[in-house]
Amino acid sequence: MLNKRKYKPIYRTHKDSIDQDFYVPCFSESIRLDRAAGYFSLHSLTLSIDGLIRFIRKGGQINLICSPDLSQADAELIDACVSLDKEHVTKSLIESITGAQLSDEELALLDVVCNMLTEGELTIKIAYQPLGIFHEKFGIFVDEEDNKVYFNGSLNETKRAFKFNQESIQVNYSWLNEYTATFIEGEERYFNQLWNNQDESVVVIDFPTAVEKELLNCYKRSDTLETAIDNYISSHITKGKKTLYSYQEDAIKQFCENGYQHFYEMATGTGKTFTSVKTIQTLEKKCEENLFVVVCVPQVDLQTQWASALQEEGYDKVYLFGGNGKSFDLTIGEATIDYYSDDRNVICVAVYDTFFSKVYPKIQRIPSLFLIVDEAHNLTKGNLSALVKLNPKYKLGLSATIQRFSESESEAIARFFTPGDTFYYGIEDAIDNDFLSKYEYHPIFVRLNEDENEKFLFKSKLLAQEMNKKEPDQEVIDKLRRERSLILKQASNKMVKLRELTDSGYNFVNSVVYCGQGKDGEGESIIDSVTRVLYDKGLVVSQFTSHTLDRKRVLYEFEHGFFDTLAAIKCFDEGVDVPKLDKIYIMASDSALRQTVQRRGRVLRKCKESGKTIAYIYDMVVLPAVEAGTYGCEGLLKIELSRAREYNRLALNKDENEARFCEIENDYHITIENVTDYESEPD
Repeated sequence: MLNKRKYKPIYRTHKDSIDQDFYVPCFSESIRLDRAAGYFSLHSLTLSIDGLIRFIRKGGQINLICSPDLSQADAELIDACVSLDKEHVTKSLIESITGAQLSDEELALLDVVCNMLTEGELTIKIAYQPLGIFHEKFGIFVDEEDNKVYFNGSLNETKRAFKFNQESIQVNYSWLNEYTATFIEGEERYFNQLWNNQDESVVVIDFPTAVEKELLNCYKRSDTLETAIDNYISSHITKGKKTLYSYQEDAIKQFCENGYQHFYEMATGTGKTFTSVKTIQTLEKKCEENLFVVVCVPQVDLQTQWASALQEEGYDKVYLFGGNGKSFDLTIGEATIDYYSDDRNVICVAVYDTFFSKVYPKIQRIPSLFLIVDEAHNLTKGNLSALVKLNPKYKLGLSATIQRFSESESEAIARFFTPGDTFYYGIEDAIDNDFLSKYEYHPIFVRLNEDENEKFLFKSKLLAQEMNKKEPDQEVIDKLRRERSLILKQASNKMVKLRELTDSGYNFVNSVVYCGQGKDGEGESIIDSVTRVLYDKGLVVSQFTSHTLDRKRVLYEFEHGFFDTLAAIKCFDEGVDVPKLDKIYIMASDSALRQTVQRRGRVLRKCKESGKTIAYIYDMVVLPAVEAGTYGCEGLLKIELSRAREYNRLALNKDENEARFCEIENDYHITIENVTDYESEPD
């Protein structure tokens, strides 16, 4: 709701980003905007609707009254005291449409505008004075509970006004006091008088049919508003020609020297995908035969990112299998025909499940197969056996860390892709060389309650018994580890601690909160409880889980300020690129080293747009219940402090944290020597 947000009394260009600081937050909370905007121009329309996706999805309605940007001939008529009429206004509007010079991004935005017009979510009326200029500049945002934010000032809805002019708007809101509420109601009545052409000094007409027809003919590209929005999101991704860093060039050089096979073990945020696309291009130049390239990814989100990355580098035709792909039989048929009949390379991106169940049997006889497996640490023994049988001519594995549950599994994956060492560019290299942000790590200590402590100790006892058997059952071991891990992830005091953090002023804006699966003590899902706690503190929260229908759009909205916080479960760990993110709160974590590496890399990505220079990691570290004393606590502390020390290893404030960890060890009379020896819990 609008009353959940905070507003400055005045916003000025060059000091504030009026678009990002005022418009976007208001649009995200509103269902209607009544706007008198001064001059009409195509630039003004693109600025007015930029960032409106959540507003549109909520069925938001914009009522826009604007004045034509008069031509020199029109101005001369007014100076000569000749009254303007609808014909003059229509002619001026058409000239502003046909004479505009627009960027590709603005054209994509105008496609959204046109579809908003045709679907009734944007209504435009034109105001003019026969012997003067309608120059009102005010607006009223309205939310579902009839809260209103009113703004008025010198700002025109023009590109020059937003980007170059010295302009300002003053802001009031209806819940401030009775006087302000009465004032805004009066302004709302005035807007309605204008809208209904009931003000004697101004003529307000419907958007001329001829002008709307010209606008749609010139700029409507998509059949539906949803399609237009999807196209805009794709076009909004920055498309600058990127160049390789020296370490990325080294990786590609090693790939070629290894006989066109390798494994890139590169920290999250250091450009594995871009390096791999450039690897494809390098192999294309060196290879005399057509390539059949298949990129395997574990999630749909990664498939989308790979498709975008390939398209940015000039691959217009990318075949998708599973996830966002079309009919499998049709797609594999087209790809195979293209490979054998055309003098061109074929590029495919397949989700793991579809690759191993459908794609794999169809490509076994392709001679120049180049297989790229992203997040290759996810490969199972069965997957790896299938790849060995496939025996692709060229192959490349990718991961931030190849660590698996056992060292032998990690070794098997690496050896499939490369005969020698993997190419390693770790998170410490990326931070030292300023490719990733520096960060602070803040452990937040949380106690198990007495009942949870007893359950953890009981599971640990059963686990020790099973592992000490002559022939331990690995399935039983995995099950007990999962059950024990859940006790830590679902510790009830974590929710208590979250409330304490929000009450004491911790900043959750532009952050991700990693939640545990399952339900809390009151029967509500943990992620819903987290969302509610944050919402009650005035934060705008969205969820990001495997059940989120359009995760690509949720990420876009988060990047553009529609949400303060994302409450996420594990699927945010892999294949998600949000450079603007600068804080993560970890309420649930696996003990696997790779998850720690992925989450840390996720928040350390550099972001020029936001000016981000430092990131913050807040981690709920579980300690034994106070009542438990020191008995049987070594296993729990090993799991939690190993993770904490890995996060702390490269932190700016590591010394003060290490002192606290040593205090804890002294309190419990234990020493955890190997701080990176993760007692991995199975996924």
